[in-house]
Amino acid sequence: MELRAAREASGKTQAQVARETGIPEQMYQRYEYDKCEPGVRTAIRIARVLGSTVETLFGAATPTPKE
Repeated sequence: MELRAAREASGKTQAQVARETGIPEQMYQRYEYDKCEPGVRTAIRIARVLGSTVETLFGAATPTPKE
């Protein structure tokens, strides 16, 4: 699930998520529009506010198999 879909599923606006996570709304929008990625602590706060996990919202790093 991507960030925007999770936010919409939660019924929250961008402004609400930004306020609840303590980040500027413009910064949250940049995360949602994939202009930049949040730091670990911010990603955790966003995931908590949206009732999700960091892995679900931002994707988990999947190691590539070695040959």
